[in-house]
Amino acid sequence: MLGFEKWLKEFNLEKMNRRNFLKATGKSAAATAIGLSIPAINQTEEIEAVPVFTGNPFTLGVASGDPLPDSVVLWTRLAPNPLAEDGKGGMENRYVSVQWEISYDEAFNKTVLSGKEIAAPELGHSVHAEVYGLKPGKEYYYRFKAGNEISPVGRTKTAPQRDADIKSLTFGIASCQAWTGGRFAAYHNMVEEDLDFVFHLGDYIYEKGDTETLTDYRLLHAQYKTSQDLQAAHAKFPFIVTFDDHEVDNDWSDDISDPNYPEGERERFLAVRAAAFQAYYEHMPLRRRSKPNGPDMLLYRKFTFGSLIEFSILDTRQYRDNQVGSGFPGGPLDPEASNPNRTLVGSEQGEWLLKNLRDSRSRWNVIAQQTMMAQYDYDPGEGISVNHDQWDGYSADRDRLFSFIKKYEPSNPVVLSGDWHSSWVNDLKEDFNDSSSKTLATEFVGTSISSGCGWKNQIEEALSVNQHVKFFDGDYRGYVKCHVTHNSWESDYRVVSSPSNPDAVAVTLASFTVKNGKAGAVRIGGVDITRIAADTMMAGQPSPVKVTLSNGTAKQVEVSVNIPVPTGWKSESVTKVLEPSDESVFDVLVTPPAEMPAAERLRVEVDAGETAVYGPPRDIQVVSALSGENVQLALDGGSSSTPIFPTYKRLVPEDTWEVSNGYGWVGTAPFARDRGNADALQRDLIASREELTIFRVNVPAGIHKVYFLTGDSVYGSANTIIRSDNKLLAEAGYALDPGQFKWLSFELDGGSTGKEIDLEISSELGDGAWRLVAFVMKGLK
Repeated sequence: MLGFEKWLKEFNLEKMNRRNFLKATGKSAAATAIGLSIPAINQTEEIEAVPVFTGNPFTLGVASGDPLPDSVVLWTRLAPNPLAEDGKGGMENRYVSVQWEISYDEAFNKTVLSGKEIAAPELGHSVHAEVYGLKPGKEYYYRFKAGNEISPVGRTKTAPQRDADIKSLTFGIASCQAWTGGRFAAYHNMVEEDLDFVFHLGDYIYEKGDTETLTDYRLLHAQYKTSQDLQAAHAKFPFIVTFDDHEVDNDWSDDISDPNYPEGERERFLAVRAAAFQAYYEHMPLRRRSKPNGPDMLLYRKFTFGSLIEFSILDTRQYRDNQVGSGFPGGPLDPEASNPNRTLVGSEQGEWLLKNLRDSRSRWNVIAQQTMMAQYDYDPGEGISVNHDQWDGYSADRDRLFSFIKKYEPSNPVVLSGDWHSSWVNDLKEDFNDSSSKTLATEFVGTSISSGCGWKNQIEEALSVNQHVKFFDGDYRGYVKCHVTHNSWESDYRVVSSPSNPDAVAVTLASFTVKNGKAGAVRIGGVDITRIAADTMMAGQPSPVKVTLSNGTAKQVEVSVNIPVPTGWKSESVTKVLEPSDESVFDVLVTPPAEMPAAERLRVEVDAGETAVYGPPRDIQVVSALSGENVQLALDGGSSSTPIFPTYKRLVPEDTWEVSNGYGWVGTAPFARDRGNADALQRDLIASREELTIFRVNVPAGIHKVYFLTGDSVYGSANTIIRSDNKLLAEAGYALDPGQFKWLSFELDGGSTGKEIDLEISSELGDGAWRLVAFVMKGLK
């Protein structure tokens, strides 16, 4: 029984590796049977000292990690063709000598240390150079050389001496980065921050349905590492990483991925896990202690930064019992979830964690891990519904930890979590069902880098019965920036408007502080942007962009709101004085061009003087439309039951071609969708995933300009493509983000007497569905 006393009775100083742990628990047979341990480098093989590459071997960039007072690990992987189908990165089956260099300056005017590593084919020609002899708390620059090729320069920083009295530490938290085509706006902004290091708390990649072999996982990691934004973040900061589930398989537990455990699943999954672990190690700045042994990998570890802060990094996947319960995002609480014999972290790791907390002399004691630790009841009624993949499914482990914190009172415990694609601040309570019970620690849950939160509504519906949740947001992607001193901890939730748009500027959604000696986070007051909204505008007519601001301070604040606009647009600024606790709507008049419709992302500037401004990204997608009274044809795509944009006609999937109408669908009809969250034009649309959809229109005599609005107020849109007679007329050119719209324009020639023209609509990228929001045809003079 893994009871509380079992964890506390002894703190074994001798580290038990995963292999011994498996033997001790009777789980070693499959681990040895599959025979997928990473082979040792054969030192008798010939090593290429001056290799010749078919291209730049450093296509995946450089990275550093696991900073100690005298050491960091430096990483790269030789891959002149990183996405080569065999997973070998364009490298031959040869050993290559790789030199590393460290300098105090980026220009390498003086090399401080240098050495050589062997890039072996057994490890995908990855390099993990563990460099020792560095000075504590010092910034360094590093690079690699292979043959005549030199890598990009990276920056790293060592940890301070264990007992050093450092004044502060600043670091970032990242997690959950679904592939967005190579652009990660969060990382693009993160590199502008002044950080000592970055935590990555898991879901670095997302497996696909057929991802099983080492080649599969290598290609997936290589794809992610080709992102210039991700490479820049790794080159700028040392990373401390741990995995969650998607580095291997969704919701995996210990030695299975399917809770129903079909015949032969355990052996199959251990082979998959071995492949996933090896590829993960090959692409991460990890020390040799974390090098996998088949399906086993030692990843939990501790980092101390002076007397200020100590981090215990957990692995909550390898040692957990099989999940119980069902339902997503939550399901009825399974009685087995509180079984004291069930564990999330395993006996050895649990003892190790409590020993760290007991022995620590640091001001702040941090548990950095994957899934949310706080309880969350998804049932706003009388029942209890939880997510069994999180600590709620293993509540005995949480009870053991909380009992320890209550009894031994480690200094300022803080929990950092990821996984849930959303931002949270939670009070970790002695009794979550009693809001008056003691707060034992604070939990900061970071949002995702790019992965969406499709279960946001279910969370919001139950917030009222979860009083320990002090903050939640599921709309925005980004990262958390933490600044820690001996007196306080401050967490800034930095978010972007679009996860894949590198031009999206990160803003602080909210900031929270924890004071030394007092568990529980308090929101930092300022001027808060609570809403930015604008309905579809009429071309050439002034319309308001409504910016709602509230004053969260105890003083009077003068606030100005301005919206810079492109050439051909006009805007007016608005200034008001906000009283303490006051909320007001600032109507900023914006006039779009009169001659054509437009779709622009405008940035809202809020100036509150010395008072900090918080809230969602300050940009908004603004759409203008030509009036239907001034054009030959103006159609609002959607269903027959939704509102129609003024002066426009409704275009529905049932509008098959009829000469009397002058427009309609030919062949397979599309479908309609109503998002219900915007004005009459933007809320609904017509879409299709068919290979080709024909829309026929009667074009009068002469040349006519056509405007085709594509996009989706809720979901991302595929690249919409329009052709006629197999000739390309217009396309978006890329997949659009949720809430993004774009007017496509092209000309149609009706000749001297007018004619019927078939528009061939198709799509690519994104979710594979083209969108038609509005269709306008205007004669040219």
